[in-house]
Amino acid sequence: MNKKSSLYLLIVLIAMIVIPSNTSVISQRNNIGDTLPFQTSERINETSRFKNKYKRNKGNHARSENKRYSQNVIVPPFVSVTNPNHNYPIGLFLYGNASIEGACTASVINTFNGNIGLTAAHCLLDEDGNPWDLNFTSFSPGYDNNSNGPLGDILVVATAIPNNFIVNRRKYDYPLVRFEFNRGGATLQEYTGALGWRFDIGNNEPTSVYGYPSGNFEDCPNDNEHLCKWQGITEKYTDYYAINNLIAEDGVSGGPFISQYDANTNLGYVYALMRGVFIRTNVSFGSNWDEDIFIDLLLEITP
Repeated sequence: MNKKSSLYLLIVLIAMIVIPSNTSVISQRNNIGDTLPFQTSERINETSRFKNKYKRNKGNHARSENKRYSQNVIVPPFVSVTNPNHNYPIGLFLYGNASIEGACTASVINTFNGNIGLTAAHCLLDEDGNPWDLNFTSFSPGYDNNSNGPLGDILVVATAIPNNFIVNRRKYDYPLVRFEFNRGGATLQEYTGALGWRFDIGNNEPTSVYGYPSGNFEDCPNDNEHLCKWQGITEKYTDYYAINNLIAEDGVSGGPFISQYDANTNLGYVYALMRGVFIRTNVSFGSNWDEDIFIDLLLEITP
């Protein structure tokens, strides 16, 4: 078994073993370990002008080597070690450069590394398909109503985006990010808790979606500052999950679609991320995940 396959076994030891994939990814890494000051969020309009300029910086993974182990992965949520009664894995994700600032939503997921999270791929690239400067990218778990979360702003030091996102932005908008966090040997998920993750969610799934919207979330100021929740049923299509009569704009991009959400623990299983909205029909949607691509991203971003 190759080195990356062995690494993957450690990452999902709490779940089950699956196949590594040969899918290409776009990677960006930053070795700076400092946190960032808070940046004011503002709306940034997306365009579809992306260029396939990037190549994978590591070798391919042999899919056939461990074919006999192929199964759907179900990784359970991770309860905070430092404060088991207070999990806050969802937060504000800030991006941009020296002159532009924007905001999305990100969340911590349960991994062996402990510092891995999810957001939307379109929050990581500018309108030309170039990665935003990671020195201006940060994550504040638990952020709500103009108040930083308990841990302040945490630097993002690596990203991994499916290469297929360049040609199909609706279907592959689910990158992984790695955060720079180590306090007394504890990882980020030991402080915040972490969402579980899975690939087997079907149609008509009871779901909770969290984020910082400027759309029409009920009982929400919709000001990009308050962490708000939508609850209801999602519809599954070939390439995406849809939410009818919901406009989830701006800061909710990257917000997790959570199955089996537990209000007592503030945890559940993430299975998709908020991608965007069809304005004409008032339908918000999130990309379906390809299991092999997702696992390949996890292998790629884990040191």
